[in-house]
Amino acid sequence: MPSTSPLDWLDAFGDDEPVIDPGHHMRELAERAGQAESTASAPLVLASFMPPTIEVIADTIGGRPTWRSGVRVGELNGMPAAVAKLSPGASWTVMTLEELIAGGARTILIGGAIGSLQPHIPIGHHVVPTGARREEGTSFHYAGPEHAAAASGPATRALLEAAHDGSRPVHQGRVWTTDAPYREFRGKVVRYAAEGDLGVEMESSAAMTLAAVRGVDIGLILTVSDHVFDPGWGNIFGTDEYAANCADLAQIMLAAARQLIAAEA
Repeated sequence: MPSTSPLDWLDAFGDDEPVIDPGHHMRELAERAGQAESTASAPLVLASFMPPTIEVIADTIGGRPTWRSGVRVGELNGMPAAVAKLSPGASWTVMTLEELIAGGARTILIGGAIGSLQPHIPIGHHVVPTGARREEGTSFHYAGPEHAAAASGPATRALLEAAHDGSRPVHQGRVWTTDAPYREFRGKVVRYAAEGDLGVEMESSAAMTLAAVRGVDIGLILTVSDHVFDPGWGNIFGTDEYAANCADLAQIMLAAARQLIAAEA
């Protein structure tokens, strides 16, 4: 049987109604838990893949765990806010974001990690992606190849402002998103670095595309965890330094969230 390409993935063959609707699925799960689907989300969501980031945010917003695993709802500056644990990879990230959006999320801040493609962006610096090269598969089920994955709304601007007020350098620009971290070829690293990509990670382009399709505001901030430009692949995964950098992300995300709340007041 011939395989299809991303060019074909939006072909619904005459019926584009999804079998599984995220809102319906969340209502079903909520009913089984004796809750409302909105009790496992909030209009403002701060999400991350890294436990040190999540722990700092959860300690700040307080609240309680919800029936939705990995989601805690509390308050920030008197407004409802949720913290959500994301699983690595575009498909898992988008699935969780779909469910949070179905529960009422309208502004989403994401903290993650990125491998630097540029020697002037070393470990310990942060990156705020404003665009992403789409080399994951999930986003092509939401928008065709002509769609440019981008994030430039209030959430992104708030993260940039908060990061610039912090103690670590921050960079903004396009990143490279791929589903296959063990297939980041040296030739592509050189080529994409020369074309200006700041780093490589696994989720940004899919999250940006989903946000555009669902009409929500999304911003991402990523801490540099490794040097992909280095043939020796220097990295700090699993170290105290990495945990500290992830905790710093949380403070930036919280500062950005407070800015967004104040702007709405």
